[in-house]
Amino acid sequence: MTAVLQEPSYRRLWVSGLVVNIARWVDLVTMGWLALQLTGSPFMVGLAAFARSAPLMVVGPFAGIVADRMPRGRVLTIAQATGVVASLGLAAIFASGNGRYGILVTFEVVFGLVWALDFPARRTSLYALLGAPRVAQAVSLETVSMQIAKMLGPLAAGACLARVGPAACYAVMAVMYLCGLVASTGVAGKLGGPAAIASGSVAASMRAGLQAAWASGTVRAVLLVTIAMNTLFFPYQHMLPVFARDVLAVGPLALGALVAADGLGALTGALAIASGRGRLDHRMVFGSAVMIAPLLLVALASSRWLGVCAAILLFMGAAESGFATMQSTLVLLAAPERLRGAAMGILSACIGTQPLGTLAIGLLAASLGSPRAFTINALVSLAVIVPLAIPLIRRRP
Repeated sequence: MTAVLQEPSYRRLWVSGLVVNIARWVDLVTMGWLALQLTGSPFMVGLAAFARSAPLMVVGPFAGIVADRMPRGRVLTIAQATGVVASLGLAAIFASGNGRYGILVTFEVVFGLVWALDFPARRTSLYALLGAPRVAQAVSLETVSMQIAKMLGPLAAGACLARVGPAACYAVMAVMYLCGLVASTGVAGKLGGPAAIASGSVAASMRAGLQAAWASGTVRAVLLVTIAMNTLFFPYQHMLPVFARDVLAVGPLALGALVAADGLGALTGALAIASGRGRLDHRMVFGSAVMIAPLLLVALASSRWLGVCAAILLFMGAAESGFATMQSTLVLLAAPERLRGAAMGILSACIGTQPLGTLAIGLLAASLGSPRAFTINALVSLAVIVPLAIPLIRRRP
């Protein structure tokens, strides 16, 4: 792990990813709380989350092809600069007292586009910098930065919402995106792209990426599990503001602490994976994580104590980390080099199916309450994932 961090270009990319993910988590917590406060409706919270996640589903495959066809440093620069401008715009709007639900949702679409561009370009850059032998550790360390951000971002958002107001949250986001822009500027020329396939059509690139992904049993299973996790499991995160306010009867500070507990667990898991030095069975970690996480969600739905919920979320975070790290690692190692960006774009689109789940869980929470919505989603996700995960664990490289 320390050998990977000794690469100066990777360190700069890692710092850029850290601050961009802090901005992302400040946004997610702020969005959920504001949507609930502005409308009082769990469904409208789900709708806002839908707007935030939909660009990844729609634009993800094209963004992956962009990562193959354009210099990846330029893609990251465009994404982070857009984040700065959008964050400053929302800060000004809420500071002036003109913040409305419709404005919030409109800007969330922009932030979703930023994430759709950033994800495939950043992940394929890891391979370009470090190569196949160190890509698992690189993705693990990237996951570490995401989980540190998942701790710091929600705590910052909760404190700003409770003490200052939403404008401060968006000001923090603008600063984070600006720091990411500065950090990544020095490595833009070392991140690779465009690939040799750039002379073909976009449709041909997408078809080739889909064919390569589907031809690999491992990648196919990872993509299907990713869809199940993002439509049935992860939407619970967008309902945590509802669960915190209506079930646990706590405010934004406690909400930030709950999300941070999940981040701490994920950070612990990511550090354990990163220190494995390639000895871990990628399929075993991935398959076990996606079966354990829904069981813990059932336990969370049953708890009514803040401390117990935080402890459960700690363990859930560790499982989520195993899923997130090995998800990208398995795809990066299995995809052909010339189609790696396209394959990551397809993975982005699978991750981007989450908005379908956020609408569904929003409806469930509005009609049955968030605890029952959590339980139903967790049990259905297990029914879908187990038949995919067990053969994946048994499959040999």
